Amino acid sequence: MERRRGASRPRGRGRRIAGGRTVVCRGAADPHGQDPVNEMLRVSSRAAQRGDVRALAAAELECFEDPWPGPYFASELLAPARFHRVLVTPDGTLAAYLFTAWQYLDLHILKVATLAAYRRRGLGRKLMVVAEEHARQVAGETITLEVRTTNAAAIELYRSLGYEPAGIRPGYYSDLSDALVMTKRLGE
Repeated sequence: MERRRGASRPRGRGRRIAGGRTVVCRGAADPHGQDPVNEMLRVSSRAAQRGDVRALAAAELECFEDPWPGPYFASELLAPARFHRVLVTPDGTLAAYLFTAWQYLDLHILKVATLAAYRRRGLGRKLMVVAEEHARQVAGETITLEVRTTNAAAIELYRSLGYEPAGIRPGYYSDLSDALVMTKRLGE
């Protein structure tokens, strides 16, 4: 949940937790707000920077079976036709990240990940919305991604955002598991 500037915080929905971070609960009306883990953190979105490479490489080891090495992140930051975002907590801790590449009028999601300590708080959704906003601003036509066919939570997230299955890439991952290709058309 994001508040508009000048809007007051609803009583009882935000609280201070250890470490001084303020979190805002999703609230009872949200079907996903059934437990205390489901709180939206206050995070800021910014472009990924060279100084983030070490944290990104560490996050990759936590989040993926096929992690990108640190030097790959560094080269992606310098590559043309890219859009990269990180979500960081007020103390600067990396919470989630997104790496994309433009392929003509298609924005291809290369990586989207949320660190374990910050999952189920809407950060992956937030990054996907940021990617879509960027694609619309530059007149992109589609967004495409691959996801493990066994990653039911991610597939459900992408479906809820309007992505549709577009095919299977057999043996896509290093362990030879398949990837589901999902696409969202933006002109509709």
